[in-house]
Amino acid sequence: MNIVQIISGNDNGGGARHVLNICSNNIFDMKSSIVTIGKGFLYDVAIKNNIEVVNFAYKDILGEKFLNYLKRNDIDILNFHGAKSNFLYSVINRKLNIPCAVTVHSDYRYDFLNNKLKKYIYTPLSIRGLKKFDNYICVSNYLKNLLDKSNFTGNKYVVNNGINFNSPKIVLARDDLRMEFNINKDDFVYVMVARMHPIKNHDTLIRAFYMLQDQFSDTKLLLVGDGELEESLKHMVEDLKMKDKVIFTGFKNNVLDFINASDISILTSFNEGGAPPLVVLESALLKKTVICSDVGDMNLIVNSKNGYLINPKDKKDIYNKMEKAYLNRDKLGVVGDNFYRDMLNGFSMKKFWENYYKTYLHILGGVK
Repeated sequence: MNIVQIISGNDNGGGARHVLNICSNNIFDMKSSIVTIGKGFLYDVAIKNNIEVVNFAYKDILGEKFLNYLKRNDIDILNFHGAKSNFLYSVINRKLNIPCAVTVHSDYRYDFLNNKLKKYIYTPLSIRGLKKFDNYICVSNYLKNLLDKSNFTGNKYVVNNGINFNSPKIVLARDDLRMEFNINKDDFVYVMVARMHPIKNHDTLIRAFYMLQDQFSDTKLLLVGDGELEESLKHMVEDLKMKDKVIFTGFKNNVLDFINASDISILTSFNEGGAPPLVVLESALLKKTVICSDVGDMNLIVNSKNGYLINPKDKKDIYNKMEKAYLNRDKLGVVGDNFYRDMLNGFSMKKFWENYYKTYLHILGGVK
């Protein structure tokens, strides 16, 4: 089967990595390439990794150029990703005579939380696009249930995120990275890898950490990522006089290096569509314990034996779990090992590929 993934070329989040993972599959009968809307991070990474990728401008997809490309390449399924491609589908779907599916990566109600104008304009357009699909591939049961409750008709499948549990690629060694960012060898480091968007809840994390570092002077907080809130969060840290405690790294490709250099991973999102989020799987890959928001399907994944769940709206609860991890730092290795084994059993890349393959077969079996 010949599958095309359609996604914005500048996507640099979990959706982008999800698509790259699909296209790296080793299933003989599942060829997957990418069509990007514009160029950017994802387009560049695909080329660097020798993944077949073609870029189209919006006008080209709306015109005949894109349709001719599909005919020439004998495409079996179009798999759309992200709000931009979903809206595009709502415009061109009547011109398409091949099966189409959308992978739902997040709770569509919160995609534009960072901008009130975009929220009220683009959210309805995104929903309009989503509702025109006949096939929904959800990255968690939470998202599937959301679509059911919101009266989305069509076939719904669940394909959880996966990760390659073979030897992780560490570019910069733990001690070298700590030295580069002025982190002492004995400092206890929390790391959060996330775009700086309101849904990720950095500000509550920073306030919880403010309470913690006041009690334990050998703690540091690494914030890996960028986004529209970066400058305001930096001002917040400066106002709290924690510039030497909270480290902003900006966007990084090699996030595994930063997780490896930390003692524990944390994710304080108000909402997470993926089960598990890729950064949680990356933490498991390195046998790191996670502190994670109790949202979506996470209570089915993280438990008292392999990590900590938090209420993202409760600063005190975040503080308590961060404190508990610090006080039990000698036991985090065992907890991290437990987490690794649990994720290895349920969320391998092989299982991810096989689930997509079965889903595509079902869609091609004549199901609208």
